[in-house]
Amino acid sequence: MGPQRWPEVLTYLEGQRESFREFGDLKSQLKASLAWYKEQFPSLTTDRRIEMENISAIAAATVFFCLDLRILSQCDSPNTVEALSASDQNGVWEDIDSVVDHYLPNFASYIKAYLRWVFVKKEDQVWEIGSRPPVGRYGPGAARRMGRSGGGFDSRGPSGNRRPSQGRSGGPQGGRRDQGGRGERGDRGGRDGGDRQGQRQRPQAPGKLHHAEQERLALEAVRVAVDRLRTEPSLSEVRLDPSNSFFRRLQHKKAVSEGFYSFSTGEGMERAVVVTRDKPEHEDVP
Repeated sequence: MGPQRWPEVLTYLEGQRESFREFGDLKSQLKASLAWYKEQFPSLTTDRRIEMENISAIAAATVFFCLDLRILSQCDSPNTVEALSASDQNGVWEDIDSVVDHYLPNFASYIKAYLRWVFVKKEDQVWEIGSRPPVGRYGPGAARRMGRSGGGFDSRGPSGNRRPSQGRSGGPQGGRRDQGGRGERGDRGGRDGGDRQGQRQRPQAPGKLHHAEQERLALEAVRVAVDRLRTEPSLSEVRLDPSNSFFRRLQHKKAVSEGFYSFSTGEGMERAVVVTRDKPEHEDVP
């Protein structure tokens, strides 16, 4: 099996060429790149939908073409790089779309969606450093599903009746009623409104700040590793410090965005990300 990356880009990465002007303008360069992947991965043209048998080939060709696009745009001009991220409605993206539609019409929609996900700026930043995934106890409506006692979920059973929350006393609704009902709180408004007001005024938990700092350091480690790989040609890979699956996933994504590869190694608490300039033979990424 031959190389899976466009050889012209490999010569550039090895320092044997400085530009791709011999292929013409950027659109012609993209044509040359995608035509090569079309020949290298026959399933791109013979198949009409993504299945288990072809997903690895389609994904590989898409990612490699995406990396080629990054390099070609950087070699073209700073304006091209800016156009890629500024919007997906400009001349650069029109050229990209026309090339993808022409060479790989069966999977053009998937490839174009992936390229936009990688390059185009996202205006709505939902996840910030230190945030939690919007699932489980942090998801919308979780407060309504949780019992007021802070115990198990106050969900409905098969009969449609609401299951009573188990408080610390062990009986139904034992948490708040046993610790003080309307008599101690004054009225119902004091019970409900007071709790909500207290939640709004509660100071930020120090654990969240610690989580944010861990995330920042995890991404900073990838940046340092990438800088080393770029400045030290003899260096093939850099192993980062061990981290949990959440931070490893962020590090993998950061490595790909910088134009490199990564994989995980080690077991348990010693599992860590390795950033490498070459595609790993195995796909042990998580």
